[in-house]
Amino acid sequence: MPPPVRLISNALYGLLTLLFVVTLAWAAVASMNYGYGFWHDHGGLAENIEEYGPLNRHRKHFEDTDRQQRISLFAEIVEAVHHGGEGLREIRYQAPGQDYPTALLHRAEIIHLQDVSQLIRLAKSTLAAASGLWLLLTAGALWRKWPLPTVQQQLYGVVLGSLCMAAALLAFGFERVFYQFHIWLFPPEHQWFFYYQESLMSTMMKAPVLFKYIGVSIGILATPLFVGIAVAMKKISRSGL
Repeated sequence: MPPPVRLISNALYGLLTLLFVVTLAWAAVASMNYGYGFWHDHGGLAENIEEYGPLNRHRKHFEDTDRQQRISLFAEIVEAVHHGGEGLREIRYQAPGQDYPTALLHRAEIIHLQDVSQLIRLAKSTLAAASGLWLLLTAGALWRKWPLPTVQQQLYGVVLGSLCMAAALLAFGFERVFYQFHIWLFPPEHQWFFYYQESLMSTMMKAPVLFKYIGVSIGILATPLFVGIAVAMKKISRSGL
């Protein structure tokens, strides 16, 4: 194979490896409720609820809920958006002194989370396809006894993609990039930006801060997975197993 073609094929394989390990890391972080309890205590979420809960225009007394109830509420949201948005209307909280539970989400929030659910479904399908392709290519290479690229060779594609992402974040900032993606991805007639004073959803997540924490968590977990899997597959291909 000519060197330029080999370089490109190694880079593309590296990107597929990255998508495969991101799939694994995402599943692992999601299984831990995205670390909401930790970020609630150490990421400023509790303080955000204390500050903006009393100012909410639609719901009262959310600031009086305890840590465990907030963790459970977030878990219910996660469960719903990972299953087509089902159950969002039934999510309720009950603060001390309240006679009846209160619906956590109002209509605009529910519509937005249903949009998020569709986006998650698309992301899962894309990652599943990429992971399946990676598995087929890897299995085929091992069966045919073709040499798999080293970590360094795979990193060409990963580094290129990372540099493009880093350049965008440095040039525009995380929040601006985050909001621009919302403009591109969500229907223009659906509200996606919520002030803390009008949304318990945004308040309890300190949006978009929690999503930055989640992204970093997935990245931290995906990095050793990428190196470990790439090294292991290279060793297996060299051994001729």
